[in-house]
Amino acid sequence: MRAIGVKAFIDKTFDTFPFEGEWLESFGEPEKNFKMILYGGSGEGKTEFTVRFAKYLASFGKISYVSPEQGISKSLQDAIIRNNMDEVAGKVMFLTGGTFDELVTYIRKSRSKVIIIDSLDYMKLTVDQFKILIAKFPKKAFIIIAWAKNGSPKSQHAKDIEFMCDIKSFVESFKITLPTSRFGGNKEFVIWKGASKKKATTAQPSLFDN
Repeated sequence: MRAIGVKAFIDKTFDTFPFEGEWLESFGEPEKNFKMILYGGSGEGKTEFTVRFAKYLASFGKISYVSPEQGISKSLQDAIIRNNMDEVAGKVMFLTGGTFDELVTYIRKSRSKVIIIDSLDYMKLTVDQFKILIAKFPKKAFIIIAWAKNGSPKSQHAKDIEFMCDIKSFVESFKITLPTSRFGGNKEFVIWKGASKKKATTAQPSLFDN
């Protein structure tokens, strides 16, 4: 148990990501060990957003993108190319396969500041496993991607993990209409400006999204 007085609490400083522009407006200035859950239906823009976010976060340090669902696939490759991820080559590592214990071992050895898991449902990540990750790596940020049903996380594990996250974002039609962040912001985030024509146009991001 640890105690802290009011004045000490007020004077305490926290290490944060100095977000700017649309990132600041939607998600505020998160602590460097923030936890985020992003959920939505298939083809709504989860992967497109996550790749964009990974690229932005790479400006602050190394990122590990764990992709057991899409793996090393053309759909993920297309998102990487669309978002010019070659501009952050060497800062983002994509991983697929392996067990939870192997993931823990990898994170322990890596220098990544942010761990992205895409997706919780495919990996079958449990609440207890998520608690292990944040306990073992208290200085790292975690972004968890999850499937959705009726506007909420689909699985009970994802619903429980949502309560543990600082940033909660529901993706629909390539937009995050009402992001909820403890760090401020909370303005709508547009993933793709042609979202309203998502189902009708051919000039759009791939819908083979997780």
